[in-house]
Amino acid sequence: MAFEDLKQQHAAMWGAGPFERVAHTLHDMHELMIDSVEARPDDVWLDIGCGTGELAFLATRTGATIHGTDISLVMIETARRQAEERGHDLVFETADCEALPYDDATYDVVTSSVGVIFAPDHRQVASELARVLRPEGKLALTAWTTEGTVGEFFQLLGRYSPPPVAGAGVSIDWGQEAYCEALLGDAFELTFSHHDVPWVGESAEDLWNEMAEAFGPIVVLLRSLDDEQKAALREEMIELFGRLQTESGVVMPRPFLLVRGTRKAPQP
Repeated sequence: MAFEDLKQQHAAMWGAGPFERVAHTLHDMHELMIDSVEARPDDVWLDIGCGTGELAFLATRTGATIHGTDISLVMIETARRQAEERGHDLVFETADCEALPYDDATYDVVTSSVGVIFAPDHRQVASELARVLRPEGKLALTAWTTEGTVGEFFQLLGRYSPPPVAGAGVSIDWGQEAYCEALLGDAFELTFSHHDVPWVGESAEDLWNEMAEAFGPIVVLLRSLDDEQKAALREEMIELFGRLQTESGVVMPRPFLLVRGTRKAPQP
């Protein structure tokens, strides 16, 4: 499959469910990213893979001028609607993070909350992140890591999913510090830190139902399965989540890597 076709599939996949219903589960990640870039009121900020806009809405408190982009038109339309509902004057537009439609050195801040990691050409993504940031500009991106239960979760989804597209980058590779250093280290001074943003549900069934109804990749996966496969996946997921039951509900850890970068001056 050509990467352009794959990206169109991704755009449809991420827009397949009402992501705004589950975006709140990333709130603490967004807060951490916003604090990490130390934005100033006169900064111009690009949030790539902005989804339904939640990080951008939180970032308005900095006073920066914020633009959001996503490959999914459905996500962008939802972000625009929510911005109007919340009284935010923000620009949201569709864009491919491998070919951003912006001039060199346009932005003071670039963020991507588990967003650019899903693009197939990782080197091209890294090049674009460096290209659109001004010297001394700040980068913050996050990527899932796979230790513990979340690794089992990804493996379980993988058993029911089509094989990966040949040559396409794997999103969880961004969760390795050495991998990010190899991609970004020439253009950025980097620091790394590890965190967790658990997904909490009242019960194993509730957690699975929330994912199955609102999280686009799982919505699309379920559409591709027959009834027997759907039932088997549900049973395995509920068994997995049931092992995470606490007195306050089911708590699924979601460990992630925060990559912070300062743009170096381009070499002549």
